[in-house]
Amino acid sequence: MLLRFRAVRLSVFAFVVARIYLNYKIPQVLGRLKLHHDTPERLSARHRRNAVLLYNLATRLQGLMIKPCQFISSRADLTPEEYIDVLSRLQDRVPPRPYAAVAAQVRRELGAAPEQLFARFDRRPIASASLAQVHRARTFGGHEVAVKVQYPGVDRIAVADLKNMALLTGVLARIEPSWDFRVIVRELEKMLPLELDFINEGHNAERVKADLAIRPEFVVPGINWDLTARRVLTMDFIDGFKITHVAELERAGIEPKMVAQLLAEAYCEMLLINGFFHADPHPGNLIVLPGPKLAFVDFGLSKGFTPAFLSAFVKLTYAILHNDHGQTAEAFRDLGFRTKNDDPKTLVTLGDAFLGRAVRENRTYADPEMAGEINAMLTRVLRENPVTEVPGDIVLVGRVTGLVAGLNKTLGSEVDLLQTMMPYVAKRAMTADGQTKMRVAYSGERDVAGA
Repeated sequence: MLLRFRAVRLSVFAFVVARIYLNYKIPQVLGRLKLHHDTPERLSARHRRNAVLLYNLATRLQGLMIKPCQFISSRADLTPEEYIDVLSRLQDRVPPRPYAAVAAQVRRELGAAPEQLFARFDRRPIASASLAQVHRARTFGGHEVAVKVQYPGVDRIAVADLKNMALLTGVLARIEPSWDFRVIVRELEKMLPLELDFINEGHNAERVKADLAIRPEFVVPGINWDLTARRVLTMDFIDGFKITHVAELERAGIEPKMVAQLLAEAYCEMLLINGFFHADPHPGNLIVLPGPKLAFVDFGLSKGFTPAFLSAFVKLTYAILHNDHGQTAEAFRDLGFRTKNDDPKTLVTLGDAFLGRAVRENRTYADPEMAGEINAMLTRVLRENPVTEVPGDIVLVGRVTGLVAGLNKTLGSEVDLLQTMMPYVAKRAMTADGQTKMRVAYSGERDVAGA
């Protein structure tokens, strides 16, 4: 039965992907033969048709198929506007499950119906995404909360999708060795059971909340453990603006560029100081409050570094910021990267693509032209000396940097990367062993860590 279920989902997914591929490939080939001429209007219409195909695929299959669409819709720096317009609905507006299914799940997990557990429980969700939907409620103590309820049976769907992804990425790696995404699937396989465990998510939230408590501008909801179980999570309700709703931010007197700065500082704190970070910063998971303040929600996808990995990651960041090619290559090796010929040129190029070029040009987000140049450079270098080992821990870092870059474009970011990152790196480097947790000292006014 499970095999048949997988096969059906795989066939639907493969058919839609092939159709989208041909929608782009056929006009490209016909253009080379002088049999077709593209115009901006035709290309825009094609983007929208393909985005709708992806949206319909995601809403039909749901499960993990929604996550790639969320990522695409969050890359405002690289993705055509038509994709963002269509797929952004999947950030927090996936077609919800019926209330009866939600109530049954709450009853299974907490032992009673929502109406018995809460003074008020709104039947219509305020958000719905790939694995769960969120309902606003009020406890009998008068506390406003958000209740996240996992979709019944989504674990079965997610396992099937992961097996299909493993199959497809394995085939792709044999056909196109330079397109080897198996490390990403392996990381998803490790993270998925944790993401489906809401008790684990609650502990993740509490850890990040404690880590970021040094900055009142960073907000993480508290967890109500009396109303939390493996598939139901009850947390403080946070009322604010979605981070990409720029017009609403401006009407509320909130400067979007300041929000972009806060986002950069939050991830410097999490990645370079704490070594534990919120790994899913798509727009549905980031809420802006007056101040401005930046709230993080949904900690199912969170990641912690080992002390050795954190030390090597900070070393890499320091080397790239200082344009030190020798240290960059050495830090990549310390992280676990390996190449066929051990030529440091490949690792230096990776560092340039990851951060170096952005720092030199002081750009917090890419554009299609820049991305094309970097991809061409990487393709050329990796063809000469392929990367043979990639540490799984770096996968989610790449996801975070990509999503943050997309948000920077939307917010009109003017973050000075060097000025923002260097104090964190310097503080970490000043510790006795390079691994002791350090804090950047903040006064009442923004210091050198800000802009």
